[in-house]
Amino acid sequence: MDYDKLKDDLIQTWYDELFRRLRMEGYMVNIIDENGIYANIYLGDALVSQIDQDNDLRGDWCGKVVKKIAEETAEYVFAHKTAPTIECVILGKQQVGYKKLLAFNDKVLVAKQICGKGYQFATGYRTVLTLNHYILNKRFSDYAKACEEFALGAGLIDQNKILSESELKVIRSGLTQLTRISPPQVTFEDLTAIGRVLNKINFSILPEIDERNRFVESNIHESEELEI
Repeated sequence: MDYDKLKDDLIQTWYDELFRRLRMEGYMVNIIDENGIYANIYLGDALVSQIDQDNDLRGDWCGKVVKKIAEETAEYVFAHKTAPTIECVILGKQQVGYKKLLAFNDKVLVAKQICGKGYQFATGYRTVLTLNHYILNKRFSDYAKACEEFALGAGLIDQNKILSESELKVIRSGLTQLTRISPPQVTFEDLTAIGRVLNKINFSILPEIDERNRFVESNIHESEELEI
């Protein structure tokens, strides 16, 4: 086995995904590959990071955003490269190309590489038919969201300590009404604190709703293709 070739393939796969993600976030990547520098990463006209020829990240003078994306992509690209394939179905349709990244308590987190489009992640559960057969019921383009869903579903996080979407909506509605009472029934400091809570709730709820809508639309599209 040519380990150097495997290493080079892994690094190139990581670079491809890293640069794809960065470009989606509005960064520009300029391949240099000379003078000890492999690539320069720009945000607008500003050079924010560099990758040297030892694959180390330098700089990131933009709130550590590039560093976070680099670490996240390295994690799931390596996990996908070394993970075993699984048998799985979505909406009763057999799937191919998914690999098992994590499994716990009969729950699974899987990933599939899509040519030119990065990775798709999914969570699901094991059936009683075979040890390596799963039903996938939620798909994600966001790796962090997929990990969060897996942790909750597998019981790694106590769901009694987590507020549901409907509970957050009730809290948001109550707090919003409280801020609209005239004259105000709370102090300015309380209003400021309530504003921070509302922002946090909105940030938590809205991405979940968007992700679920995309999942439903994707399933409808697949069902239409099957009928055709």
